[in-house]
Amino acid sequence: FTGGRVVIACDLALACLQPQYHLLCRAPEWELLPACLQGGVGVIPWSPLAGGLLSGKYDKNSPPLAHSRADWADKAGWSETSFQRHNVDQTWAIVDAMREVGKEAGGKSCAQVALRWLLDTPGVTAPIIGAKTMAQLEDNLGAVGWKLTAAQKAKLDDISAIPTPYPYRIVEKMGKRTIP
Repeated sequence: FTGGRVVIACDLALACLQPQYHLLCRAPEWELLPACLQGGVGVIPWSPLAGGLLSGKYDKNSPPLAHSRADWADKAGWSETSFQRHNVDQTWAIVDAMREVGKEAGGKSCAQVALRWLLDTPGVTAPIIGAKTMAQLEDNLGAVGWKLTAAQKAKLDDISAIPTPYPYRIVEKMGKRTIP
Protein backbone atom coordinates (compact mmCIF):
# COMPACT_ATOMS: atom_id res chain seq x y z
CA PHE A 1 0.00 0.00 0.00
CA THR A 2 0.95 3.62 -0.42
CA GLY A 3 0.29 6.06 2.42
CA GLY A 4 -2.81 7.37 0.65
CA ARG A 5 -4.24 3.88 0.31
CA VAL A 6 -3.59 3.20 3.99
CA VAL A 7 -5.60 6.30 4.90
CA ILE A 8 -8.49 5.10 2.70
CA ALA A 9 -8.19 1.58 4.12
CA CYS A 10 -8.47 2.97 7.66
CA ASP A 11 -12.11 3.70 6.86
CA LEU A 12 -12.47 0.00 6.00
CA ALA A 13 -11.18 -1.09 9.42
CA LEU A 14 -7.72 -2.15 8.29
CA ALA A 15 -6.14 -3.83 11.31
CA CYS A 16 -2.49 -3.97 10.29
CA LEU A 17 -0.04 -3.35 7.49
CA GLN A 18 2.84 -5.65 6.64
CA PRO A 19 5.55 -3.56 4.92
CA GLN A 20 9.18 -4.37 4.40
CA TYR A 21 10.85 -2.24 7.07
CA HIS A 22 14.25 -2.55 8.70
CA LEU A 23 17.56 -0.70 8.98
CA LEU A 24 18.28 -1.25 5.26
CA CYS A 25 14.78 -0.23 4.14
CA ARG A 26 13.49 2.90 5.84
CA ALA A 27 11.22 4.22 3.07
CA PRO A 28 8.03 3.31 5.00
CA GLU A 29 8.84 6.19 7.35
CA TRP A 30 7.83 8.70 4.68
CA GLU A 31 4.15 7.76 4.35
CA LEU A 32 3.26 4.32 5.62
CA LEU A 33 4.22 4.66 9.28
CA PRO A 34 2.69 8.13 9.70
CA ALA A 35 -0.53 7.00 7.98
CA CYS A 36 -0.73 3.89 10.16
CA LEU A 37 -0.07 5.89 13.32
CA GLN A 38 -2.75 8.41 12.37
CA GLY A 39 -5.26 5.69 11.46
CA GLY A 40 -4.56 3.41 14.41
CA VAL A 41 -3.29 0.65 12.13
CA GLY A 42 -0.72 -1.82 13.43
CA VAL A 43 2.57 -2.30 11.57
CA ILE A 44 4.14 -5.76 11.46
CA PRO A 45 7.28 -5.51 9.30
CA TRP A 46 8.31 -8.56 7.28
CA SER A 47 11.94 -9.63 6.91
CA PRO A 48 13.13 -7.48 9.83
CA LEU A 49 16.65 -8.92 9.43
CA ALA A 50 16.70 -8.33 5.65
CA GLY A 51 16.95 -12.01 4.83
CA GLY A 52 19.74 -12.44 7.37
CA LEU A 53 21.84 -9.49 6.18
CA LEU A 54 21.24 -7.74 9.53
CA SER A 55 21.90 -10.87 11.59
CA GLY A 56 25.64 -10.22 11.75
CA LYS A 57 26.55 -13.51 10.08
CA TYR A 58 27.62 -11.92 6.78
CA ASP A 59 30.24 -9.41 5.74
CA LYS A 60 31.26 -7.96 2.40
CA ASN A 61 33.87 -10.68 1.87
CA SER A 62 31.62 -13.60 2.86
CA PRO A 63 28.81 -14.33 0.42
CA PRO A 64 25.72 -16.03 1.78
CA LEU A 65 25.76 -19.75 2.43
CA ALA A 66 24.00 -22.04 -0.03
CA HIS A 67 20.28 -22.40 0.74
CA SER A 68 20.22 -19.31 2.98
CA ARG A 69 17.54 -16.67 2.42
CA ALA A 70 20.09 -14.24 0.98
CA ASP A 71 21.35 -16.96 -1.40
CA TRP A 72 17.79 -17.70 -2.47
CA ALA A 73 17.12 -13.98 -3.03
CA ASP A 74 20.19 -13.66 -5.26
CA LYS A 75 19.27 -16.73 -7.32
CA ALA A 76 15.58 -15.80 -7.57
CA GLY A 77 16.29 -12.20 -8.54
CA TRP A 78 14.51 -10.97 -5.38
CA SER A 79 16.38 -7.73 -4.87
CA GLU A 80 14.64 -6.71 -1.63
CA THR A 81 16.84 -9.01 0.48
CA SER A 82 19.53 -9.81 -2.08
CA PHE A 83 23.14 -9.96 -0.90
CA GLN A 84 24.25 -8.61 -4.28
CA ARG A 85 22.03 -5.53 -3.96
CA HIS A 86 22.98 -4.82 -0.35
CA ASN A 87 26.69 -5.63 -0.54
CA VAL A 88 27.57 -1.93 -0.29
CA ASP A 89 29.53 0.15 2.20
CA GLN A 90 26.41 1.53 3.92
CA THR A 91 25.16 -1.98 4.74
CA TRP A 92 28.43 -2.90 6.42
CA ALA A 93 28.59 0.43 8.24
CA ILE A 94 25.13 -0.33 9.65
CA VAL A 95 26.19 -3.85 10.68
CA ASP A 96 29.33 -2.44 12.33
CA ALA A 97 27.19 0.10 14.23
CA MET A 98 24.84 -2.70 15.33
CA ARG A 99 27.83 -4.67 16.66
CA GLU A 100 29.00 -1.60 18.62
CA VAL A 101 25.52 -1.00 20.03
CA GLY A 102 25.22 -4.70 20.91
CA LYS A 103 28.46 -4.54 22.91
CA GLU A 104 27.29 -1.37 24.68
CA ALA A 105 23.96 -3.06 25.48
CA GLY A 106 25.62 -5.89 27.33
CA GLY A 107 26.53 -8.32 24.58
CA LYS A 108 23.41 -8.26 22.43
CA SER A 109 23.64 -9.82 18.96
CA CYS A 110 23.18 -7.89 15.73
CA ALA A 111 19.82 -9.61 15.24
CA GLN A 112 18.69 -8.53 18.72
CA VAL A 113 19.78 -4.94 18.05
CA ALA A 114 18.01 -4.84 14.66
CA LEU A 115 14.79 -6.22 16.15
CA ARG A 116 15.01 -3.91 19.20
CA TRP A 117 15.42 -0.91 16.85
CA LEU A 118 12.13 -1.88 15.21
CA LEU A 119 10.40 -2.47 18.55
CA ASP A 120 11.54 0.97 19.73
CA THR A 121 10.14 2.64 16.61
CA PRO A 122 6.77 4.39 17.11
CA GLY A 123 4.04 2.69 15.14
CA VAL A 124 5.66 -0.74 14.92
CA THR A 125 3.50 -3.34 16.62
CA ALA A 126 5.88 -6.30 16.25
CA PRO A 127 8.25 -7.56 13.58
CA ILE A 128 7.53 -10.85 11.85
CA ILE A 129 10.53 -12.97 12.72
CA GLY A 130 11.45 -15.86 10.47
CA ALA A 131 13.78 -18.01 12.52
CA LYS A 132 14.69 -21.30 10.84
CA THR A 133 16.30 -22.89 13.88
CA MET A 134 15.62 -22.98 17.61
CA ALA A 135 18.92 -21.12 18.18
CA GLN A 136 17.78 -18.31 15.87
CA LEU A 137 14.41 -18.13 17.62
CA GLU A 138 16.04 -17.95 21.04
CA ASP A 139 18.43 -15.25 19.81
CA ASN A 140 15.56 -13.25 18.27
CA LEU A 141 13.59 -13.44 21.52
CA GLY A 142 16.55 -11.75 23.21
CA ALA A 143 15.36 -8.51 21.58
CA VAL A 144 12.73 -8.10 24.31
CA GLY A 145 13.20 -7.06 27.92
CA TRP A 146 15.55 -4.14 27.24
CA LYS A 147 15.58 -0.85 25.31
CA LEU A 148 18.05 1.03 23.21
CA THR A 149 19.30 4.22 24.83
CA ALA A 150 18.46 7.46 23.03
CA ALA A 151 22.10 7.68 21.90
CA GLN A 152 22.07 4.10 20.57
CA LYS A 153 18.79 4.67 18.69
CA ALA A 154 20.17 7.93 17.25
CA LYS A 155 23.38 6.18 16.17
CA LEU A 156 21.40 3.53 14.26
CA ASP A 157 18.98 6.12 12.85
CA ASP A 158 21.84 8.28 11.61
CA ILE A 159 23.91 5.50 10.03
CA SER A 160 20.88 4.00 8.26
CA ALA A 161 19.27 7.28 7.15
CA ILE A 162 18.27 7.56 3.53
CA PRO A 163 18.24 10.79 1.52
CA THR A 164 14.98 12.67 1.77
CA PRO A 165 12.96 11.82 -1.36
CA TYR A 166 10.82 14.15 -3.45
CA PRO A 167 8.40 15.73 -2.52
CA TYR A 168 9.47 15.60 1.14
CA ARG A 169 12.76 17.42 0.64
CA ILE A 170 10.85 20.33 -0.94
CA VAL A 171 8.30 20.32 1.88
CA GLU A 172 11.22 20.26 4.34
CA LYS A 173 12.93 23.13 2.56
CA MET A 174 9.72 25.18 2.35
CA GLY A 175 9.09 24.60 6.05
CA LYS A 176 12.37 26.33 6.85
CA ARG A 177 11.46 29.46 4.88
CA THR A 178 9.90 32.49 6.42
CA ILE A 179 7.26 34.41 4.57
CA PRO A 180 7.91 38.17 4.54
